[in-house]
Amino acid sequence: MKTAARLSGLWKDRILGLFRKKKKFVRFRDPLGNFELFYPSGWKFDRDIAVVDGKYTISFEKGSKRFTISVDARLPEKFDFKKYAKAELEGPSSGIIAEVKKDKFRGMPAYSREYRYESGGKTHIGRGVMFSTGRIVFSLTWSAPEKEKDDEFRHMIKTLAFREGFVAKYGVCK
Repeated sequence: MKTAARLSGLWKDRILGLFRKKKKFVRFRDPLGNFELFYPSGWKFDRDIAVVDGKYTISFEKGSKRFTISVDARLPEKFDFKKYAKAELEGPSSGIIAEVKKDKFRGMPAYSREYRYESGGKTHIGRGVMFSTGRIVFSLTWSAPEKEKDDEFRHMIKTLAFREGFVAKYGVCK
């Protein structure tokens, strides 16, 4: 009996899935060669990228949803990732009061944070993770109204593929 009900439920999900609007994602390739990902087709991003002292940021957005990738490709030889992450994520210049937790991102050392804020009369949730490949630091941050799903963010993070093209091409780090 359980098997018949389960099969019925699976068929129902498949049939309903045919009528749901599927989100389309578009490949974004970092023009400096450090990463690529797939972002929702209705989202926008600023095509002008300014590299300042080996750092740059690319932000994707739609309405009040935001996803930002910051890249720092100019790390000193004796780089202390923990000190760097704490200063960047907890310091007053971060603009956010949040506890930073030691974490892992795809097996690499990372620090993450979660926070809430009010904007436009709505509560928003923000999250972020900073990780180091050893030669480059990537910082991912995303935020949206609390009641909205974050499937788009999960997809963007899941499809993120990083390279070290900027470093290799420009020889910023040895």
